[in-house]
Amino acid sequence: MVQKSIPAMIIRGGTSKGVYFKRSDLPSDESTWDQVLLRVFGSPDSMQIDGIGGSHSTTSKAMVVSPSEKNDFDLDYKFAQVSVNDNTVDWGGNCGNLTFGVGVFGIESGMVKTIPSHTTNLTLYNENTNSTIEQSLSTTPDGSPQYEGDFTVYGVPGNGSPIRSRFVDPSGSVTNKLLPTGHTSEVISVDSIGDIAVSIVDVTTPCVFVNASDLGVSAAIPPAEINGDADLLSTLEHIRSIACERAGIVDDFQNATSHSPGFPKVAIVGNPCDYTTLSGDEIASSSHDIIARIMSMQKAHPAYAVTGAMCTASAALLEGTIPNQALSPTHSGDSIILGHPKGTMRIGVGIVNNEITYTEADRTSRTIMEGNLFY
Repeated sequence: MVQKSIPAMIIRGGTSKGVYFKRSDLPSDESTWDQVLLRVFGSPDSMQIDGIGGSHSTTSKAMVVSPSEKNDFDLDYKFAQVSVNDNTVDWGGNCGNLTFGVGVFGIESGMVKTIPSHTTNLTLYNENTNSTIEQSLSTTPDGSPQYEGDFTVYGVPGNGSPIRSRFVDPSGSVTNKLLPTGHTSEVISVDSIGDIAVSIVDVTTPCVFVNASDLGVSAAIPPAEINGDADLLSTLEHIRSIACERAGIVDDFQNATSHSPGFPKVAIVGNPCDYTTLSGDEIASSSHDIIARIMSMQKAHPAYAVTGAMCTASAALLEGTIPNQALSPTHSGDSIILGHPKGTMRIGVGIVNNEITYTEADRTSRTIMEGNLFY
């Protein structure tokens, strides 16, 4: 069979890396997209040796972008989480980190026109979650994205030019409810540990939160330790699966891993504490408001998912939730600083009468490659 090729760019957004396609370059029959992506990424295979994937969930992602035909929007985009080890592509939610590369891709691919040496303000529409994102990024004297800068994203080498993304009215991104079950906290029964309190919250992405102490671990647990503990992985996936059913994403929790492996995400939270990052930096308890670890496709995220961080920060400001119970008593203001395995991340949250009006964060992005991928 003769191979086909498709134009693409590889772009890092935040602490993720993905392949960006123009919608017009993909086959017109969207039912074929899963097989195209699996072939391009080299899945299913733990090494993804026969494709462009990087053998980790944070590097096995794709964005499909097009000029928007909607009033007041510049670009539409759709996110795909390509499984590394399974023959699965999950279109069930958005990727916050790769969202920061959408504007960059729009400019680099010619879909967005810019004014040189100015800030470009874009309004993006995410098709997975029917949500609006307001994004601003700087340009160089020739109108290209500004990549150089002094902003640090923990988990990314060096510094870069900051890009701000604000998710507007982000509640109910998948479930149409801030609290999918109507409760700020509830109990899930797990055979291995018994009853455990959780909170299921949907802001930019649905998440289920559990306190680290209830799992018998530290909230500062390294990702490798989570991934090396088969019992803990099984418990976390069981909790996630039940939450997936309760949130109405699947009808039967036993189908959650196969039908919706990426959403909801499950996160471990705890009170701020001193800890050492994966790169050896010392993080003081006074430098963050809450500490957390989040799972991505049944493995611990090496840093933290941006949409997951936005949900964590929002939940921390909702009285009665598990993250709220873990929030530092000295916290004040309209932002949350989250401690994660590679450092800290600031998330801005707009909250009025227990309703989340926006979440926002700053990240960096960089175009790595432009060319043709074969499948």
